[in-house]
Amino acid sequence: MAKIPDKQGIFFELDGVLVQRARLEADGSIPFLERAIEALTRIDPKHFKIFVATSRHDIAFVELKEREFVRFCEAFVLRMQQEQIPITKIYSCPYHPKGKGRFRKDSVFRKPGPGIYKMAQQEFDLNLQRSWMIGHTTADVLSAQRAELGTVLVRTGKAGQDSEFEVEPHFVEDDFWHAIARVNQFEYALRC
Repeated sequence: MAKIPDKQGIFFELDGVLVQRARLEADGSIPFLERAIEALTRIDPKHFKIFVATSRHDIAFVELKEREFVRFCEAFVLRMQQEQIPITKIYSCPYHPKGKGRFRKDSVFRKPGPGIYKMAQQEFDLNLQRSWMIGHTTADVLSAQRAELGTVLVRTGKAGQDSEFEVEPHFVEDDFWHAIARVNQFEYALRC
């Protein structure tokens, strides 16, 4: 009999959820949204693996160079290490069916597809039905729902006002800090 995975994950989008935009400032700093780092410190790594799950339309449409995003990710991981926040993996998809050059193609990893979560499930033996996605677009919510994750839509970034898809997230919260508080509250109630 196959074992049911018990590992949980928290996935989140970067832009509009954790940072203003996934680009380094002129001084090399990261434009974190208010209380975002504090929120990350409230995730218990004994219960959750922490993942970034991001579709990079800006790379697909050559608004951001891929190497600039790589530099951002390197700085982000370094900052997380300094804060002792264990980021398990950054999943990103630079492809779009209307993108430019080599980025013009469809991909199961591009939201609203569930590919990022399915890949994480395979790589880290996650129980997706006990995992969460925190996002700011309807594609964030729909992709997670397609993979059967819990969903929290935040009122920062696009705040679900992109009108791309009709979705009903499990929770809607003001920002990332409140989203993590909601997940922790929900999970605590399940464990008691």
